[in-house]
Amino acid sequence: MGKMKIVSQSGELTIFANVLSIGQRQPKQVIGDQLKELLNKKEVSSEDLTAELGNSYRDTITRVLDDKEIPKKQFIDKIINLFDLDNDYFMDKELNNVIITDGNIVVGKYATNDRALEVKKQLDVIIDECYRAGKPISINMPKE
Repeated sequence: MGKMKIVSQSGELTIFANVLSIGQRQPKQVIGDQLKELLNKKEVSSEDLTAELGNSYRDTITRVLDDKEIPKKQFIDKIINLFDLDNDYFMDKELNNVIITDGNIVVGKYATNDRALEVKKQLDVIIDECYRAGKPISINMPKE
């Protein structure tokens, strides 16, 4: 099967993709601003954080706060445990309720995950019908 032509909901993006899927929450790549906000809220300095996590984390903390390093899971887990945060505290929450391509490009956004799943199922029927008929697959993403 060849690539599918997909036109985004806004009509501003037309791409070719191999896959459509429901978006999933992903770890954020950079968390500096969010970590700074958390430290300010808890009235904890970066030096206090270093003292709590250990001196071996000094450079990591500085680089993460400056968005110059993508934190490793171990570092994130330590922060979550230290501040008793939800496990998804540093997750990208904007990828809920969306349909994405294999390139992680958001082509449709919906009010709920259930609605995104409903639209995805409708698109799967169209994809299947076109594939079985040997026709090119062209999808205009449904608006809400």
